[in-house]
Amino acid sequence: MMALLFFCMGHAMLEYAPVLAQTSPAKSSTTSGQSSEPLSLKGCISKALQANPSLAEARLGVSAAEKGIDSAWGNHLPKLSLDGNFTQRQDPWPYIPAQSNIIGPHFSDNFASWGVVMSLPIYKGGQISNGVELAKIRKTLQEEYQALNRNDIIANTVNTYNKLLQFQKLREASQSSVTALENQQKNSQLLFDVGRIAKADLLKVEVQLANEQQRLLSIDEGLANLSGMLRYLMGESLRGPAAVPAQSDRLIMPELITDFDQGLVSAQKKRPEYRMAVTGVQEAGVNRNLARGKLLPTVQAFAGYMDQYGFTPGYQEANWFTGVNLSMPLFEKSFYDDLAKERILEEKAGKRLQAADNQLRLDLQTAISSLMESRSRVLTDQKVIDHANESFRIEQKKYTSGAGAVVDLLFAQSAYVTAVANYSQALFDYNAAIVAYRKVTGTLEEYLQ
Repeated sequence: MMALLFFCMGHAMLEYAPVLAQTSPAKSSTTSGQSSEPLSLKGCISKALQANPSLAEARLGVSAAEKGIDSAWGNHLPKLSLDGNFTQRQDPWPYIPAQSNIIGPHFSDNFASWGVVMSLPIYKGGQISNGVELAKIRKTLQEEYQALNRNDIIANTVNTYNKLLQFQKLREASQSSVTALENQQKNSQLLFDVGRIAKADLLKVEVQLANEQQRLLSIDEGLANLSGMLRYLMGESLRGPAAVPAQSDRLIMPELITDFDQGLVSAQKKRPEYRMAVTGVQEAGVNRNLARGKLLPTVQAFAGYMDQYGFTPGYQEANWFTGVNLSMPLFEKSFYDDLAKERILEEKAGKRLQAADNQLRLDLQTAISSLMESRSRVLTDQKVIDHANESFRIEQKKYTSGAGAVVDLLFAQSAYVTAVANYSQALFDYNAAIVAYRKVTGTLEEYLQ
């Protein structure tokens, strides 16, 4: 959803011609006409990390995984159970069997018993210890998922904040263009009334004015959508159209030194996607050990106390018991199939890690390339703006004095608007490339410093 929104907004940016992005942002008004307190980028990120429900969900997943470790470790401890029974039969039954030739069985048609039994696992083929290890790995995966969610929230918040800055400036440019065209339309009307220009020239200015007014409406819609997205990322529940916030930060071109080898080391150490793939290999290995443990014998000690009652005739007898139980699986095909499956899944996890490493290298190379390309565009387009502005100023004077044509004036204005649009888009793309580089190298936390 975020990628689609930014694609659409970026396309609109080229069409709607924003002004220079490094200028100070003006106060924004809400859709209801009320001004909002200026929001800083760091403040938006902090609020998003604190209030976004998806991140809270991820934190709860980590807490649940911690309880999973406690549960798995609890299998080392003895188990104690209380059992009770009451039976009513049609015919008497030897509920207490004969103990010898001298001591016969005890019969009753209704009898009861209760007992306490304790069992202690001694050896289960490593299944208990591997179960604890598996629970720890799954907790690690939940932590990585939380880190991944956290990175997505930071990246989306930064990009949305910057895109909103760009659209705020875009609206200022569009409003200025509308104002200039309204004045030009008035001047053209006067010139037409005195016969100095043709009707076609007046119509061209009026058509251009109508187009700019339509663009301004579209920009307002884009601002509302971006404002709603920013509020959503900060964990706020929308109740109608979102207010367009004032922003205290500016969209600039910060310096960022990049290095592929250092970035790769940082990415392999910090990027959640890669660490999840590494942990996936470990998880597959533990699952393989668990499957192998099913083929090994299990040893369990047990002890208990049981009291039995007969009612017709009445009799009571108590006994204690203790012992050791050994279970040795001789053949069960499903166990061998499970082991073969886990070996295949372990190999699959290894291929996934290899794919994650290749993806990491590709993302890193793409981010560095995007930084270099967008930086070059920013520096180039910044120079073009001055020339386009001067050309537009000259054509304005020529047209006002009657020496110029309205086509040349509108063309110069379009060239200036295009130059500003290209510069603004390049500046946003540069900042988005920084976000991408920091995301791939696992350094998005720098936005909070």
